[in-house]
Amino acid sequence: MKKINLITCLFCMSFILANISSVKCQNWTGWRGNNRNGTVTGFVAPTQWPAQLNKIWQIQVGEADASPVLANGHIYLHVKQDSMEVAICIDVIKGEQVWRTVLNGSPQIKGPAVGHPGPRSTPFLSNGKLYLLGAGGVVTCLDVKTGKSIWKNDAYTTEVPQFYTGSSPLVSGGKCFVQLGGKIKGQLTVFDANTGKELDEVLGISTTYSSPVVMTTIPNLLLVQSEVDLFGVSIDGKLLWDIETPVQRMFNNAATPVYDGQNVIVTGQGSGTKLVSISKVGEKWETKELWANKEFGVSFATPVVKNGFLYGNEAKNGKLYCLNMKTGEKCWADTIAHNRFASLLDLGKQMVTLPATGQMIFFEPSEKSYIELAKYKVAETEVYAHPIIAGDKIYVKDKTMLTCWSLK
Repeated sequence: MKKINLITCLFCMSFILANISSVKCQNWTGWRGNNRNGTVTGFVAPTQWPAQLNKIWQIQVGEADASPVLANGHIYLHVKQDSMEVAICIDVIKGEQVWRTVLNGSPQIKGPAVGHPGPRSTPFLSNGKLYLLGAGGVVTCLDVKTGKSIWKNDAYTTEVPQFYTGSSPLVSGGKCFVQLGGKIKGQLTVFDANTGKELDEVLGISTTYSSPVVMTTIPNLLLVQSEVDLFGVSIDGKLLWDIETPVQRMFNNAATPVYDGQNVIVTGQGSGTKLVSISKVGEKWETKELWANKEFGVSFATPVVKNGFLYGNEAKNGKLYCLNMKTGEKCWADTIAHNRFASLLDLGKQMVTLPATGQMIFFEPSEKSYIELAKYKVAETEVYAHPIIAGDKIYVKDKTMLTCWSLK
C-alpha cells in the first residue's frame, strides 16, 4: 500500500513538474505574440473539447485594455490602480503577484474614451527588460526580475490621439520604436533600448491605434500605420514609401500591419481589404495593388494569414470570414455577430477568436466553410486585451481581473 502511494505521488509530482516546465518554456513577448503575427506555438489541443473550461486561479490586477505578456513562467501587465499606472508581475503557476512598480499618474480619460480608463498599449519583453507606453505617452523601461526602473521618457505627453495611446512599443536590433504624439505632431520615435537615449525621430506620421511591425521577409523594413497612410520605414529611421489608407468618417486605422512574403495587407473600417506588393527596383521602392475586396475589412481587430488564406473579424459586427490571399475573393463568411473589438490567433491546427463579449471561440482553419469546434465564456466583463495561450492554459485579462483557465 505504501509502495503504491509512493508511486502515485511520484507520478503526480512528475506531471506537475512537466506542466510547470511546459508553461515556463512558452513565451509571448509582445503585442500579438513574438513576431506580431498572432501565431501561437506549443498549443496543446484536447483530444475531446470539454463542456467547460477549468478555472485554475483568478487575481484582481487593475483596469486596462493592454494585453498581458509572458516569459519564463511570469506574466507582466500594465494597468491602472486607483490614480496610478503600474506594472505588475504575476507567477503563472500560483497566480500571485511577484512585484509591483508604480510608473506614473494615470491621465484623466475624457470624451468618447472615458469607458476605457487604463493603459491600452501592450508591453514588450526583450533581453531582460520590459518596455511600456502609458495612456498619456510616458515610455518606461523596467528590469523584468525586480521591476526596477532602468529609464523613462515623459517628453511626449502634450499630445495623444483622440482615444489616447493605443500603439505598442517594439524592440529590434537594440532599438525601441514607439509611436508618440497624436494627429498634429505624431511621430515614430527611436530610443536606444538599453539607455533610453533618443536616437531618431521620423516625423509626419500621425499617431493612431496600430502598432509597428518589423518585416522578416524584407530586411530592415518597418511597417508603420498612421491615420491616413501605411509607411515603410527603414530601421535607421528613413521614410521609404507610403500607401494611402483612408477610412470612413468617424473611424480610425487600428489594425496592426499584416504581411505575407513581400505583400502587405491593407485593411480598415470602411476601406475593405487590399493586397499590395512591395519591391525595390534599383534604389527605388515600388508598391503595386494586386487585388481589392471592398466588402470585408476590420475595425478594432487584426486579421491573420494562414496557409494562403486571410481570416478576420469583420468591421461592423465582428463576424468571422475567410478570404483567398491569391485573389481576394470571399471563401466564406459566418452569420453570427460577435463584436468588432476582437482578437484572433493561429494555434496551428485550430484558430481562436476572443471578441469583447468574453465568449472565446475555437474553430478550424478551413477555406471551405466555417467549422466551429468549441466556445467558452471566459469573462463576465468585456474583454479588450488579447489572451495568452500556452500549452493547455489560457490567460484572460478582462476589465480588472486576470484569470487562468485550463482545457483539462
